[in-house]
Amino acid sequence: MSGTELDNIGAKIRTLRQSKQMTVRELAKLADVTPGLISQIEHGRVSPSLSTLKKILSALGETIISLVEQDIGEQAVRGIIRKEERNKVYVSKGLTYELLSAKNRAYSMFISYLEPGHDSGENFYSHEGIESGLVLKGSVEISLGDKSIVLKEGDSITYPSTIPHKWRNVGDVTAVGIWVVSPPSF
Repeated sequence: MSGTELDNIGAKIRTLRQSKQMTVRELAKLADVTPGLISQIEHGRVSPSLSTLKKILSALGETIISLVEQDIGEQAVRGIIRKEERNKVYVSKGLTYELLSAKNRAYSMFISYLEPGHDSGENFYSHEGIESGLVLKGSVEISLGDKSIVLKEGDSITYPSTIPHKWRNVGDVTAVGIWVVSPPSF
């Protein structure tokens, strides 16, 4: 961990302990350390050894990585994507994505803009995971295997991405939708 992350490790441990409604004595007993050591770490007077830190975090049901990622304020700020700062991906002629989610391993969320008469391609494709979509404007025909359905404004769908699928705009306006793909496939 970097110096910055270590600077507030005591405060993070205290916040975790308090969120789990544990006393200093309870945490010390579970971690097999003294209450005085817990108190000193929480007040920034002592920096714990790696093995002591692991014992304390294990007693809290956390890991070193989760402790670094625990800072919800910083995490939220890093995850903000302002409308004017969205990354645009020109997937193919007539198809554009605007990324809505910050990079992560769980999912990707994006707005798709599909011009009239355009599609995802001639061939079906499939991949690991699950997809959900909400049509905000226009009409989109989604083909899942040998079945097709037309989604109109306000309609949503969820399906396993392992089913061969493709889609096309069957309306006369640009179709706009919000899609979530888990895990991210692009």
